[in-house]
Amino acid sequence: MDAILFNVVFFTLVFGVPSLVAWATYNERLRLDLSELWTHQGRIDKFAVVMLVSWWVHTCSMILWTLAKDIQTQDWTTYQLWALPIIAALIKGRSEPADETKP
Repeated sequence: MDAILFNVVFFTLVFGVPSLVAWATYNERLRLDLSELWTHQGRIDKFAVVMLVSWWVHTCSMILWTLAKDIQTQDWTTYQLWALPIIAALIKGRSEPADETKP
């Protein structure tokens, strides 16, 4: 039973959540726009995609290690190094460009 639960959570995290986020971002009825996490000036940024995927894999591993009861304090410390800048960028939002036409 534990293996079934573990596998369901694993596949939901690794495949379900990213698919749902991508769908919600490009769905016009929903107002969830997370595309600036993986785009730069309207184009997909390879470095941002690599960072986002790496962060997501680390997030999934943290959750799965927690479920397996095999997590240690240093794992949470390294996870914070990923999570804090990304959360800060999400909270900050998009900055407005300065208006250069004003005297």
